[in-house]
Amino acid sequence: MSPAWQRIKLGIVGATFSVCVAAAVVRSPAARRVPAPLPQEIYSVVMDKLAAVRAADYPAAYRHVSLAVQERFNLDEFSGQVRTDHPDLARFERVEFGAVVVQGRRAAVPAYFFLHDGGIALVHYALVREERAWKIESSRVSRRWSRGHRVGGERT
Repeated sequence: MSPAWQRIKLGIVGATFSVCVAAAVVRSPAARRVPAPLPQEIYSVVMDKLAAVRAADYPAAYRHVSLAVQERFNLDEFSGQVRTDHPDLARFERVEFGAVVVQGRRAAVPAYFFLHDGGIALVHYALVREERAWKIESSRVSRRWSRGHRVGGERT
């Protein structure tokens, strides 16, 4: 093998190695790890929205939903939907949260609404991190229990 050919091969290997090192050092901002939120962060977003709905402050509640929801519904449509879909949930006695599951910039948390009539409603919240804050992307009532039902689990 000629010395010129060896220099070309060495240059190719060196360039490949340099690209790999540069890629390891300079990562895209999306690939950087965002620290997992404390559960209280997620709980407070949901509770702030619930407090705003309870006070009929729909503009404040609207600020707690994601940009995707705001693109689908204007403020009037959003407030109408909140008032008509599950009006009994706004009159809860207390709310207890389940475990928060975080995957990147998305989070999910179940919330148990204990209602004044003795019933319990399980609502699953999906949140997304946008503009350095957690926003509610969706909520759905997945189950209801009538008065006197005991929900299993631990209290901490």
